[in-house]
Amino acid sequence: MNADLLQGFYLGDLLVEPLKGQVIDRAGSRHLPPKAAEVLLCLARSPGEMVPRETLIECAWGEDGGSHEALSHAVSEIRHSLDDHADDPVFIQTLPRRGYRLAVEPIPAADDESGVSVKDISLFENLKRRGVFETAIAYLIAGWLLIQIADTVVPQLPFFPERAALAVTVLVIAGFPIAIALSWFLELHHGHAHFDHLPATELRRRRFSRTYISVVSSLAIAGVIVAIFDQLVGLPEPADEAAVTAEVLHEPQPPPVVANSLAVLPFANLDGSNETQIFADGLIDSVISQLSRVPGLRIAARGDSYMLEPNTPSQEVRDRLRVELYIEGSVDMSADEVRVTVQLINSEDGFHILSRGFNLPREEFFDLRDEITDLAVANVRVSLPPDLQPLPSEPIEKPSLNAYVLYRQGIEASRQPTSMDTIASALSWFDAALELDPEYAAAHAGKCAVHVMGYGEMDDASYIERAESSCAAALAMNPNLDVVHTSLGDLYRATGRYTDAEAAYLRTLANDRTNVDALRGLGIAYQRLKLPLEAERILRRATDAHPGAAAAFNSLGVFLFQNGRFDEAATQFEYGVALRPDNSKYVTNLASTYMLQGDFASAATYYQRSIDNKPTKNGYSNLGMMQLYNGNYDAAVESLRAAVELQPNDLLARANLGDTLWAAGRLPEAQQALLEAEAMAARALEVNPNDPLIIMDTAWIKASLRKHDEARRLIDRAVDIVPDDPYVHYYDGIVHNRAGNSSQAFVALRTAAELGFPKAMLAGDPNLSNLRGDSRFRDIANESE
Repeated sequence: MNADLLQGFYLGDLLVEPLKGQVIDRAGSRHLPPKAAEVLLCLARSPGEMVPRETLIECAWGEDGGSHEALSHAVSEIRHSLDDHADDPVFIQTLPRRGYRLAVEPIPAADDESGVSVKDISLFENLKRRGVFETAIAYLIAGWLLIQIADTVVPQLPFFPERAALAVTVLVIAGFPIAIALSWFLELHHGHAHFDHLPATELRRRRFSRTYISVVSSLAIAGVIVAIFDQLVGLPEPADEAAVTAEVLHEPQPPPVVANSLAVLPFANLDGSNETQIFADGLIDSVISQLSRVPGLRIAARGDSYMLEPNTPSQEVRDRLRVELYIEGSVDMSADEVRVTVQLINSEDGFHILSRGFNLPREEFFDLRDEITDLAVANVRVSLPPDLQPLPSEPIEKPSLNAYVLYRQGIEASRQPTSMDTIASALSWFDAALELDPEYAAAHAGKCAVHVMGYGEMDDASYIERAESSCAAALAMNPNLDVVHTSLGDLYRATGRYTDAEAAYLRTLANDRTNVDALRGLGIAYQRLKLPLEAERILRRATDAHPGAAAAFNSLGVFLFQNGRFDEAATQFEYGVALRPDNSKYVTNLASTYMLQGDFASAATYYQRSIDNKPTKNGYSNLGMMQLYNGNYDAAVESLRAAVELQPNDLLARANLGDTLWAAGRLPEAQQALLEAEAMAARALEVNPNDPLIIMDTAWIKASLRKHDEARRLIDRAVDIVPDDPYVHYYDGIVHNRAGNSSQAFVALRTAAELGFPKAMLAGDPNLSNLRGDSRFRDIANESE
């Protein structure tokens, strides 16, 4: 043992060589004086034991030599060489007035002077001493840089093959184990690890050289291996990103092309004047109105047709409107003549079935419009099946020409995306028309419709009073106008007078059985009147009557969605999105359907796509709720704040923000948002006290504010109004849970699940997190469909 120690021994990572009088570590060597080496050898013979001072003096200096001062000095030199510290010793421990102890077990070095046997040190120690860790880090950095360069630079250089980036990635991966192996074996000779006893700077230079050689050599060797493998087997082809995306995300498909279907595109304005445009728009409305009265002929709605430009290619018309035939034309007005061209075209091949031109004096504007309309419809009918005959024409008002021009301006303004600016603009045009002709019933009806739109945008009850006044004036002057009865139906539906709404919509459909706005409104009224079969029949009739009517598919989807038929709803929403991929509302509805089916990946994609199309309240609100369900509270709060900023008067967005702040533990902010939502809910209930959705939202707001008695009265009332709605029972469950009534909550949630409320949403609902450990909740959320 003594002879072995004299040849050298390890103390941890330090190599002590008493005969050479040095201590070596990875940074270099330090001098160990002779007497200090002898004292250290004396301690090493009894590791872990206290060696008295007198014993150490005798061991190092003999019986008649040495002193306590000399021993203390030698111990100090040992500590300096070992980089040890008396106040926090690792190697040499002092026992005051008694002696010293070596705290680390010495490990003898190998037989020869140059190295240590591999078996005598641990694998981790071997890796450190051979510089394997340095090589691994250097290789990973170099490999990452190579991959980044290949991904960003190579695709920009046409002379590189398409698979160059992939080959570099494979090369880097293959070279890593080679670099590690080279780093290990470059330090190994005859089964022993060798360490150069050099100054620290020279040792670092040598280690850097070996690391450099290992990295470069491994990349070169891996390059040869990859090249051979590519020749013999072949590298995988790069993945087609579009194909991967298609596999992950189901892209919506449009509905089939409908038989006996026709669209009327915007006519080209050849002279570019405002008067010609007004004449062309009025002419198209008349042609659509007359063709809509042909039984069995399906006409694309005017709003859908006007999404296309004049002279749109036939394939685009077919893809967007899903019709077999379409009419396009042009209008040119001169000082005393109007020239109109009308063409009927097959959408499948672009073949012109007929083309007819009209050259008529412009003396009588309305007579001219009626004549061209009749002639155009008659010529179209020649090319249609003989059994498709029109009903008698609807009587058309003939106001003064100037009033008509102003009225048409109001109609065009009202057809723009709804906003307070467009509402104000449309009302100003209608008011201008009525200044010239106070008995112009269509202008009064236009004001009624725009006021109803204004209420939907602002939740301002004053719009309801103005809408009622305008509709009453229109009815007094012309009770046969379809637009008056449709506007009245919208007004009654908005204020919860569903029976009156039904009567108004039926009056419209008696004159125009395919009026898409009246069909959609009637379907919603039937739904509110608890006539689901009638509601579905009417909404399907709307989708059948107007091919390519994305709004009709969306309305049917909403009905199916609200009845828990999410698979069927998704199909309708997909039709709407395929026809109008730029419509944020339709995209958001499709995303909501995916979310409620538990397809959260698709839902997130479509929510983001909706916001990319147009940042809307619904897009941000639903994205925020999804982030809440995923536990990403901060992102959810930001999304819901964006929803509130876009539409400050929206009750649901404000309530959801309060709910999310509550879940995030931000209780003062949550309290403020919920109080604001409570005030908005009270105003909404004043306008429509029987709307079950508003009642449900209000009940949950009250429960969140700990007003449990008020919440209970409201939710019980909502259950009475729509007992078969799964959502009302879901709200009943979360209201019970917030009040601490878990048993009643389980009953309500089970009913909601049985009626079709999505169990994936129940399982992830943060408002029900306290119930998840209960077996009753697991049975409700996880039972098989």
